[in-house]
Amino acid sequence: MNPHRAQIESMVPQSGAMCLLDAVTHWDEAQLTCTSRAPEANHPLARDGRVPAVAACEYAAQATAVHGALTEPEPLPSPRSGLLASLVEVNLHETWFPAGGVTVVARLRSRSEGACMYAFEVRADSVRIADGQLMVAFSAPRSA
Repeated sequence: MNPHRAQIESMVPQSGAMCLLDAVTHWDEAQLTCTSRAPEANHPLARDGRVPAVAACEYAAQATAVHGALTEPEPLPSPRSGLLASLVEVNLHETWFPAGGVTVVARLRSRSEGACMYAFEVRADSVRIADGQLMVAFSAPRSA
């Protein structure tokens, strides 16, 4: 199963315009690749009609939430509650998102009952916007 927008919205805590991802193009136990349409002037994270490159961290965080939901041993009734706890070694290669569709790759580095760590890369077409690592801390143990 490669989820599309409606299914992705059920896997992340964000909804409506703040759900930034449109489709999962590939996933397995170790990584996920997803896409989104090019950001427009009315994007929820836009400033003066443009989306700053630091917003790539939110795209990556949402991708990790989707990956976590897809790799749960048993489907959960709602997204697992977590908090973006840290961003490490984030490199912003652009100041703003350039024109073009967005691709996010999130690679699982480690996972425990209380947290997970991912490496990520965000691109607009062939232009690298940002890369780095992020950690999500879970606020409660898994429950079905």
